[in-house]
Amino acid sequence: MKKLVLYGLIFSVLLNIFQYMYSTKKFNFDENRAEKFKVKMTDSIAKIVAEKEEGDYFSLAYDEKAQDYLEDYDVQKLMPQVKEKLMDLNSNPTGNKLIPYDNMVINKVRFLNHRWIIADFTGDSNWGEVILKYFLEKDGSVTFETAETVMYPQQ
Repeated sequence: MKKLVLYGLIFSVLLNIFQYMYSTKKFNFDENRAEKFKVKMTDSIAKIVAEKEEGDYFSLAYDEKAQDYLEDYDVQKLMPQVKEKLMDLNSNPTGNKLIPYDNMVINKVRFLNHRWIIADFTGDSNWGEVILKYFLEKDGSVTFETAETVMYPQQ
């Protein structure tokens, strides 16, 4: 009986040592893995933020100099109003008059600064981009002028 108790005690001590070693190594492994994941996510977030800042460099919403030029206007309210007036030109049955191709309408608009807009346009089977100049008139109206267009080839 004493031998059985002694073997049981030795077995339980060995089992506890094994469990302790396993738990310690598992904890360290999981901690290292979590730290590597945090570093990877931090790098990814920093990269995404840098890419967004790079993309926003040419944007009226983030260009303080262009906003200073439009000091008489609230830029956050102005951009939707100008965009709406630009999109209203799509209602023409022959397409938007600012695009020199027939049956083309503007889909997306991005304000580059206080003077230029870049827009994406599509038609029946073609698409392209256009750079527009826009002017805010004293009477509150907006006039547009096409600066350049690019039509992409059909695929």
